[in-house]
Amino acid sequence: MPAPLLGKRTVTFDTEIKWTPPLAFGQSWTPSKPVRIVVPASGGTVDLVARAVIPALQQALGQPVIADAKPGASGNIAATLVAKSPGDGHTILTGFNPLVISTFLSKNLQYDLQKDLKPITLGVTSEQVLVVNSEVPVSTLAEFVALAKKSDGNMNFGSIGTGSASHLTMELFKSRAGVEIKHIPYKGAAPAMTDLLGKVTHAGVFAAANVIPYVKDGRLKALAVTGSKRLKALPNVPSMAEAGFPNFSATIWIGFLAPASTPDPVVRDMQQQFARALMSPGVQKNMEANEFDVVANSPEEFAKFLKREAETWGRVAKQAGLVAE
Repeated sequence: MPAPLLGKRTVTFDTEIKWTPPLAFGQSWTPSKPVRIVVPASGGTVDLVARAVIPALQQALGQPVIADAKPGASGNIAATLVAKSPGDGHTILTGFNPLVISTFLSKNLQYDLQKDLKPITLGVTSEQVLVVNSEVPVSTLAEFVALAKKSDGNMNFGSIGTGSASHLTMELFKSRAGVEIKHIPYKGAAPAMTDLLGKVTHAGVFAAANVIPYVKDGRLKALAVTGSKRLKALPNVPSMAEAGFPNFSATIWIGFLAPASTPDPVVRDMQQQFARALMSPGVQKNMEANEFDVVANSPEEFAKFLKREAETWGRVAKQAGLVAE
């Protein structure tokens, strides 16, 4: 199936979105009451994506679909709630990067990603941007590295939470660049951005949608995109590879998961409903405007993706000396 285009960006859809045999009675996703999409953040990109698919899902399901924010503990509060919910199609998790490394960071995790949650689909991915506040006297990534080396550990960066892509991407960068920059974790993107704009913190790595307006108005300076390509909205900002860090790629992802007891045929139907919602023109336009690439792959492909992410970022967490709390 040819990959659809969003503007000039190529979006790949898994072949599972193609026609599949009709589901038998009782095997489709037919909720009998409102569906709750549990979101591990208040505001920010994860919330944006979850809410974007709601109108199409409501129309398809004939039931209200509600975004229920359960922030905190790097997404573990939300994940635990869904993992312990009945697999009846009425509770779904919006998962994001920290989900795959929770076992490395928490001794008392109350769920097992492999045993208690069932992947539905990887919804979207997005590049991140390494930014500094307007008073940091650098304009390139090389200058930032040089300044960090001279600062003798007195520079800091904020993240949206311990174990987030915002955190671990900077840890990977620190390791590659050979610099020491103090980590200050926040509970979500909003407070992290507030302190960066207020010059409490020097730098940070954030989803493109969170920083583009502030880069354009001059309150932040963008030094590099953490993925493999430049952003359409920030065409003059180089990728990490272009800025001197080859093979550096760290994107954020947002997907959907169900309780493990949800029957496989129902999960397959969920995937198709989410894929249709994500591929609808209104949602695609919304995602493109916020620098997201729609993926909408199969449950099997999403499961493989989660395994790869856990392996990659688990190594980064260990190298950074992050220990279970």
